[in-house]
Amino acid sequence: MKIKVLGASGSEVPRRNCPAFLVDETILLDAGTIGVSLNIREESGVNTIILTHAHFDHFKGIPFLLDNRVIRDAGKTITIVSAKDVIRDLRKYIFNDRIWPDFTRIPTPDRPVLKFGTLVPGKRALVDGFHVTMERVSHTVPAYGFIVENREGDAIAYTGDTGPTDLFWKTLNGMKVKGLIVETSFPNRMEELALITGHLTPALLEKEIAKMSPAPPTILLMHAKPQYQAEIEKDVQALGNGAIRFLLEGETFSV
Repeated sequence: MKIKVLGASGSEVPRRNCPAFLVDETILLDAGTIGVSLNIREESGVNTIILTHAHFDHFKGIPFLLDNRVIRDAGKTITIVSAKDVIRDLRKYIFNDRIWPDFTRIPTPDRPVLKFGTLVPGKRALVDGFHVTMERVSHTVPAYGFIVENREGDAIAYTGDTGPTDLFWKTLNGMKVKGLIVETSFPNRMEELALITGHLTPALLEKEIAKMSPAPPTILLMHAKPQYQAEIEKDVQALGNGAIRFLLEGETFSV
């Protein structure tokens, strides 16, 4: 699988975008940034958005993507896939004809630019040619991590936002997970705030890695708060784990 990093930051500041990862040019893992990171051809290739949770920084790019699709009259539907509680929040609070148009009826109800798909935690499903498994993680709102497998069984695992959790790591056991994209939002000295807000520090991440058997060979960090990036990097370096590195926005890598 080829993954392009559109955004990997825990907040939006100049040259730092919110989380979004394009898999094999057709699927987005989260959608905090789309239009400012993809050209028209790349944007047109997106079929499916796998959404971890309904916090603004993880879906911020979707409203403008849908608007672009209608304006260009591309005649192509985007499907947002997640758990039923995440989909419910999007319908109720965002695509409600008040905050943003209900694009499940635009341009017409029988040919909309937006559809929703619901997954069941723990149940493997076929999504846009990939096998996808979803499990609940620990955050302040309903939130889910995803394992995306290609036809050969090679997988990328993505936690989205999470504090210390267990079930997601157990689900990885026995899978051919080539890479893990995991959040690390705060430095070690801010562990109390990380736990309150449902996030990880490098020290907490080390404990999470110990729950996996075996740990993925590549561990890719995202969602660092830009104000603390340098401090988080020092804390990560102190772990002495050569499998861990920070994602760079705009990079493309394969697993």
